[in-house]
Amino acid sequence: MRRAIYQGRHTLGFDGLFFHQVTNFVIDQMGETYPELESHRDFIEKMVRLEEERFGSTLTVGLQKLEELFAKTPEGKFPDWKDLARLYDTFGTPRDLIRVALEERGLFKFTEEWSISGLFDEGTFNYHFDAALQELQQTGSIGKTEQKTKTKPIYAEVANRVQSLFRGYETTRVDDAKVLALISGDEEVQELRDGDEGLIVLDQTPFYAESGGQVGDVGTIVAGGTGVSPVGHAPDARATIARVADTYSPVQGLILHKVRIEKGTVKVGDTVTAEVDVVTRDATRRNHTATHLVHAALREVLGSHVKQAGSIVAPNYLRFDFTHYQSMTEDEMKEVERLVNEQVLRNVKVDTEVMPVEDAMRSGAMALFGEKYSGMMRVLTVPGFSKELCGGTHVRATGDIGVFKITSDESIASGVRRIRAVTGFDAYERFREDEQVIEAAAATLRTSRHELPHVIARLQEELKKARREADELKLKIASGAITSATSNGDETREVAGVKVVAKEASGLDAGGMRQLSDTLLARIKSGVVVLGRTNDGKVSLIVRTSEDLTKKVPAGLIIKELAPIIGGKGGGKADMAEGGGSQPEKLNEALQASYGVIEKMLT
Repeated sequence: MRRAIYQGRHTLGFDGLFFHQVTNFVIDQMGETYPELESHRDFIEKMVRLEEERFGSTLTVGLQKLEELFAKTPEGKFPDWKDLARLYDTFGTPRDLIRVALEERGLFKFTEEWSISGLFDEGTFNYHFDAALQELQQTGSIGKTEQKTKTKPIYAEVANRVQSLFRGYETTRVDDAKVLALISGDEEVQELRDGDEGLIVLDQTPFYAESGGQVGDVGTIVAGGTGVSPVGHAPDARATIARVADTYSPVQGLILHKVRIEKGTVKVGDTVTAEVDVVTRDATRRNHTATHLVHAALREVLGSHVKQAGSIVAPNYLRFDFTHYQSMTEDEMKEVERLVNEQVLRNVKVDTEVMPVEDAMRSGAMALFGEKYSGMMRVLTVPGFSKELCGGTHVRATGDIGVFKITSDESIASGVRRIRAVTGFDAYERFREDEQVIEAAAATLRTSRHELPHVIARLQEELKKARREADELKLKIASGAITSATSNGDETREVAGVKVVAKEASGLDAGGMRQLSDTLLARIKSGVVVLGRTNDGKVSLIVRTSEDLTKKVPAGLIIKELAPIIGGKGGGKADMAEGGGSQPEKLNEALQASYGVIEKMLT
């Protein structure tokens, strides 16, 4: 029944009217509770149709892979659980269809109770399937960096005693911060010495902890001296210097500074100067405000269905994930860039206001879908263009961004796309690199930058023409050489009354070899042609059988005998078949063996 339902979805011939009717029915029923459904009616209908088509493709591939798994599993044996889980995890084969296929083969019993017949019941199946899936996914994540925000017991213990006050919105330097706690590994310590790495907890800090996609601040923490500034002030000879490599908050209210002690000793209770690397912070702020402009521009260009689906805001780039069902066109990319840069050139003040989350939502501020908000929230507004809830650090005015440039647009999941972009000095460097590439190409081709596209297009056409002429020449040479040999009887043999030509044609590509096989088969009229070629350490074969001999010596059977000789496999129809392998040194052996293979079939 389940298999019939799945397959029926793609054999009933659902058309546009069906999806239109389904969409209208759901929106009419649920529109009062979810008003946004009405405003997205056309988009929802389009996405329902698109997802159905995608599922159809997934189902076709998944069922094919499932059949392949059963084909290589000995009859009556249960397949490997990992292989079954991989079908679901990699190819999207529905779990219940896997169960149906097992049930059809007598390997599974569909019941909620434990089986006494030796077959796998529902509970047993789910247990083994989930275990295999979990193991498969864990294996696939080997080598991935452990999230630094992973909560450890020590973090909760410290957070129960102390809290950190973030002052980074108004300043990048705090001169009277107090060290409340020090952590080394999984335990608290009283001091960190020269060369040690650990975590510092301050009572107040200008360092922004990684959150909402924005990376944590870097900088310095100095104790016992006049301090060190990223802009180059000399440190006091007695100062203890801790270099902050990252900042994060694994527990609410607790801000951890990941440090390496470069000089001296930091102790609990010390009064220190905490200073953010201003250059890095400014670059990060440019990219963070730019993500808000990108979000608003995407909604204007692509439609109001666009929602943020994740982001990374780093000093040297920004990454913005968003919901959309197809790749952006070149014109759409240009328009998004234009809109963002238009806001940059307006140089309007970026307003930040703290208000209750209910008031923020009523004011039209956008929020991330699925995020939970409560209490007082920061609302970032670019007047007339963007308004969003955000706790990150931002530029004072849009002009501080400098310039914005999209570097890529890619799909990362069904209905989710990812934009990468740069701003400020990184965008400037990107433009300079582009200029250098253009200038170098123009100089090499001895033309101006304005004529460069036309010159490249002309050279491409000339190259295509030269390749066609070369391929035709290779074909003529190969055809002439083989034809000459066949006319002298050197390459054509009669095997049990059938003409057979077996010859190497390594100078040709795959298309040329097929064309040559046509020519030779037409010349001998009745017989079999076997050609082979080597290329880049690989070997390929093609077998052609004239129409009058396809029942006696089908090409598909010949290739299945010859392909293993070259370390590969092949297949095809009765009149034409192809194969390939990884042992080019055995090509001549395979060609010579073709006479014996054909003779065996004819006698």
